[in-house]
Amino acid sequence: MLAQRLFDEIRVYAGFAERTGVQFERDTVRRSGGCCRSLTELVRKARDAGDGYFYLPLNLWPADTERVALQKTWVVASSF
Repeated sequence: MLAQRLFDEIRVYAGFAERTGVQFERDTVRRSGGCCRSLTELVRKARDAGDGYFYLPLNLWPADTERVALQKTWVVASSF
């Protein structure tokens, strides 16, 4: 139950998201525009708002992952 009340602070910079190591209680960040309910919502908000700080429930960050790429690079197929 405590994991639902704690949020990780996520820093988005140059297309990557990283945890800062700071945690907040839900009541502190819930009215913030950077509060996200899922990783998908984090990606969407980061694409719309750009670089900044966002807040994600503690248990939703991918395990054993330090950085998450928010934008995939395009691969151009050459014509033959």
